[in-house]
Amino acid sequence: MRKVGLTIGAGDLDEVLDRLLPLVPQGVHDLPAGEDRLELAVYGGAPSRAELESAVGAALIEITESEVDDDPERRRLEAYARREPIGGRVVVRPDGAPRGAEGLLDLVIEGYGGAFGAGTHPTTEMCLELLLGLEPGGSFVDLGCGTGVLAIAAAKLGWGPVLALDHEEIAVEAARANALRNAVEVDVLQADLLEIPPPPAATLAANVPPKVHARLAERLPSEVRTVIASGVVDDHLREAAAAYGRAGLTLAARLERRSWTAALLVRDG
Repeated sequence: MRKVGLTIGAGDLDEVLDRLLPLVPQGVHDLPAGEDRLELAVYGGAPSRAELESAVGAALIEITESEVDDDPERRRLEAYARREPIGGRVVVRPDGAPRGAEGLLDLVIEGYGGAFGAGTHPTTEMCLELLLGLEPGGSFVDLGCGTGVLAIAAAKLGWGPVLALDHEEIAVEAARANALRNAVEVDVLQADLLEIPPPPAATLAANVPPKVHARLAERLPSEVRTVIASGVVDDHLREAAAAYGRAGLTLAARLERRSWTAALLVRDG
């Protein structure tokens, strides 16, 4: 099968995808290509090289063509093998992909019908990096858990008990299956985060849209000492941080990647 690799700067991804995706309805796969660079892989016979070059425009650093394995599952596993450990410490991979080096936290995560959180989205990566900077301990809640990657990482790092909530049934099923696959205890429940107050856990991770952050902050229990917040772009993060500030939390750290932002908020005192 033909593969066209388009190397761009990581910061150009969203703008390039806006122009590229109308040409490739089958989608593209972004792969790491060195510091602050990504390779966008397009598989199949169409569109032409010239059409792809024109769509990417001035953001194009390099373009390559090669023949690759016809099997999409083998290509997927090979792509995961190219990814660097998140925060230098965590490998998130599908079942069948190579394990990371000894000493790394190994998370085996399957998506199950499109449940969010395969470990490749910038918001998931940044939440994991912020989690790695905390001292594990006490109760932990993953709100909008998707596949359960943050809850499973927290359980493996030493938090407990761990609870994961999502409003989508497919996500709940995926998180439960992934917790079993990783041999950790995570209680996974289906819940509408706009309707229920956040559980009173010491540490809370919420990779959710802005309106959910606003609702969570309004009803945040005093027992919550630390919040990892993402799922928002820069402008919305300022609004979310202000809402959590009214609940008694202060912005302690923030990360930015590909127009997405994540924040660590801690309770005063």
